Amino acid sequence: MKNELIKVLIVVNIMVFLISLAIIYYRYTMITSSKAEFIQQTAEQKVEEMQNIPPQNVLSTSTQEKPVQQTESSSSKQQIFSEEKQKIEEEPLDVVKLRKPKFVFFSSKAKKVSLIGDFNDWIEQPMKKTDKNKWEISIEIPEGTYLYNFVVDGKIIVDPNNKKPPKLSKRGYKSSVLELK
Repeated sequence: MKNELIKVLIVVNIMVFLISLAIIYYRYTMITSSKAEFIQQTAEQKVEEMQNIPPQNVLSTSTQEKPVQQTESSSSKQQIFSEEKQKIEEEPLDVVKLRKPKFVFFSSKAKKVSLIGDFNDWIEQPMKKTDKNKWEISIEIPEGTYLYNFVVDGKIIVDPNNKKPPKLSKRGYKSSVLELK
């Protein structure tokens, strides 16, 4: 029975990890694809602006000089396009920043302590007993505001060390608040 429970917990933890990776990958691809669209739109706008600017410094209107002027204009358009593209590409991407907070719970009587929260879809993640009275876990999550609780021997407990006032979760119980910036 105990081995089966451990196997189930391992599978659940792997699933949570894979879902987290999928969310991070989705957010990253959304950011990079919107960045590429922005680059393309900006480049198209610059080309349109350049097409609307009348040619300057034209000395003569003979047919021999017009192609030269058009070539200079088109090369200057390409130069401006490449300069703008380079500026945009050099700007840093808005990458999702991950944080790894450490959750700690102190209890001399607890036999099993887990962490639940909206960052892991309220699925229990077992905490490790590191000292006689200390339980810990560190998990990697994106920046943001989260609600969480400890499950101590099957009972949901608000973090007694969190100084922020608890809020009511969507699940209907008071939860501790974690803000990661």
